[in-house]
Amino acid sequence: MNYLNERMLILHYATHADALITERMYALDPELKAPFQMSAASLMAALNLRLDRAERIYKNIQQLRHRNLHLELEKQGIGFLTRNDPHYPVRLQMIYDPPAVLFYQGNLSILKKTSPLAVIGSRRPSPEAVPIIEELLNPIPADELLIVSGLAEGVDGFAHKWALKNNVATMAILGSGFTHIYPPSHTPLARSIKNENLILSEYPPETKPQRWHFPKRNRLISGISKAVLIVEANEKSGSMITANCALEQGREVLAVPGSPLKKQAAGCLRLIQEGAKTVMSAEDIIEEI
Repeated sequence: MNYLNERMLILHYATHADALITERMYALDPELKAPFQMSAASLMAALNLRLDRAERIYKNIQQLRHRNLHLELEKQGIGFLTRNDPHYPVRLQMIYDPPAVLFYQGNLSILKKTSPLAVIGSRRPSPEAVPIIEELLNPIPADELLIVSGLAEGVDGFAHKWALKNNVATMAILGSGFTHIYPPSHTPLARSIKNENLILSEYPPETKPQRWHFPKRNRLISGISKAVLIVEANEKSGSMITANCALEQGREVLAVPGSPLKKQAAGCLRLIQEGAKTVMSAEDIIEEI
């Protein structure tokens, strides 16, 4: 048993997947023993927390240390990776706030694919979205391609389904735990993905989706990818948040232009104005991945 991984798993649960607090704990003690020996007041002082937050974390640690989380996850068919695991995605290690723990279901080997491409867009896309995805992705060599998206309605779901249909590797990154797939209508799609591909989440399995989880999740979609392809997006949308994450992380942002008369095109047009690469063909994507 790797006791450091077990301690990191407990602290990840105790902090409700707060990567920055867990990182502070790790900086305080690389063996992660200290947080288990500290009072709530000590946690507050050492980690620069409000007292109420420190008290909740302290209480969670005391409760969780008596559970066998590793075994609980195993019984649910869920694996986990900590940041010191050799299988932890290298690109995520390089972002500002990588999760201390990633939970997964499916085939970890697809993380070795050398051309991970995030494909995201509107939850209420135009009828042109599917033909655009097919036109742009069909010519890309499939061997090393990995389609990354967020299992959302609209473009995300189309991208996952395109990958499954064409025997291309795909990965869904959730904004909830595995027992609360969101949207619920995509539960069968999630099941299809995990059969031969991969589902990831930084949230423990029982975590219900919350509105703030999804913007936070978007940094993982961009962070794990070489480039982010935005097919359609409103000017104020989750896709634009992901694009901003990508820029902060030094990832390429690729935008498909559309008619200025369409609200689904407004986000892409704005990104192109601000310097994103205009995508007119598959070649424009291949050059970046």
